[in-house]
Amino acid sequence: MLTPKRIDAPELLDEHDAPRADMERSLRDLRRFNRYFGGIGVYRRLLRRMVPRRHDRLAIIDLGSGSTDLLDSLRDYANLLPVGVDFKIDHLLYLRDRSRTRRVVADARYLPFRNGAADIVTSAHFFHHFTPEENTAILGEAMRVARRGVIVNDTRRHYIPLAVVQTMAAFRIVGRITRSDAPGSIRRGYTLAEAREIATGVRASRVEAIRAWPFRFGLLLWK
Repeated sequence: MLTPKRIDAPELLDEHDAPRADMERSLRDLRRFNRYFGGIGVYRRLLRRMVPRRHDRLAIIDLGSGSTDLLDSLRDYANLLPVGVDFKIDHLLYLRDRSRTRRVVADARYLPFRNGAADIVTSAHFFHHFTPEENTAILGEAMRVARRGVIVNDTRRHYIPLAVVQTMAAFRIVGRITRSDAPGSIRRGYTLAEAREIATGVRASRVEAIRAWPFRFGLLLWK
């Protein structure tokens, strides 16, 4: 009852000709969403489920990494090699001087890494950009590259987060691109059951689908 119909429509931030000022404002909006609306917390909590010890030597590849703020939040992982992957070079270059993350421009469907190149492959707020069939392929490619497993999180499609971002858009709390893309992202999103169904099409020793606050889901796939 509280789940709108999924509507798959392109987002402005993905366009090649977005004005630079609007693009940078949208990336700052995304960083604020991660900081103040639980994105960083969810990312770290899911990582701890697969890697309980922060002092392990660890290589993480993050897909759709944007300005790499989630990888950069792992400052307390002393033995971490963080790699951000995005098909938009402008997104990866934004605020790079403050980051230790290595950056790679690539398509998540055809990763330029050997088998088992990283311990963990992650993505956050990325899953909704793709159809179920595309997500199955991306998860399979991520599993090829991962030694331990794959961790995904995204916003659940639900009227409450949709109402929140529509209110923020109405009051112009976010930039022009985000005013369009944030509601569109939620309408493109998946429910927990839909995400779980997609993950069952991927070869993994174990799949865990969990609800994460606020209005997010997590998928963990173990090798």
